[in-house]
Amino acid sequence: MRKFKVNLSGKTYFAEVEKVADYLYRVKVNDSVIEVEVEEAKIRSLKKDERVSKALDLGEKVVKAVIPGNITKILVSEEDAVRAGDTLLILEAMKMENEIVAPSSGKVKEIRVEEGQRVETGDVLVVLE
Repeated sequence: MRKFKVNLSGKTYFAEVEKVADYLYRVKVNDSVIEVEVEEAKIRSLKKDERVSKALDLGEKVVKAVIPGNITKILVSEEDAVRAGDTLLILEAMKMENEIVAPSSGKVKEIRVEEGQRVETGDVLVVLE
């Protein structure tokens, strides 16, 4: 949750903003709470879910972030053959490096992140075929 001090028309308000989903935020100002949907982010989220469903329908394996963090290193390239347990990339979260490994053997079809990118829980990192 992030806290903000907002000055509006000469009045000061204190706001707390909590991310609920990729596109949904809960905003508390004084004692009032509202939920705010960010339409553009909602559309992106729905398209992402659609791509994940399509990949699963094709029998592909989708590797997702299990925690939010930053991608610090990508250790594979598209078209690389990997075995179950091979490290695909490093995700830094809470000052710890987490190895993201291949859940099964296969070929890297698509890498959907870049080094330095921030990811949220559930974001697709790599697609294997």
